Amino acid sequence: YYTRRKLTAEYISAKCDSDVNSGELFLYRIGRNDLLIIDDLGTEYTNAFVASQLFTCISERGLNRKPTIISTNLMEDELRRRYTERIASRLMNNTQCRLVQFAGEDVRRSAR
Repeated sequence: YYTRRKLTAEYISAKCDSDVNSGELFLYRIGRNDLLIIDDLGTEYTNAFVASQLFTCISERGLNRKPTIISTNLMEDELRRRYTERIASRLMNNTQCRLVQFAGEDVRRSAR
């Protein structure tokens, strides 16, 4: 289970490791885990590096036919703007991807 922020932080940590191959090993493991859950996609600071790592992660998992659960409050057009067309396309048009929309009252607001 990863938040997008945690996934990026662990990848950066692996990349900065003294072992030159740590970053690639991390992506290899992420790409082959039985299940990856990314929570709150879109809440992290996004730049070209973050977007490229997300693309690599999603692509690897797709190639390995591994399931990924992603929660986000972003709509499809927001995904495209924030992460690029290529990433949004893989998330929205993947035959292994199923979009499930939840509607209703925000439980965080109603708990106050």
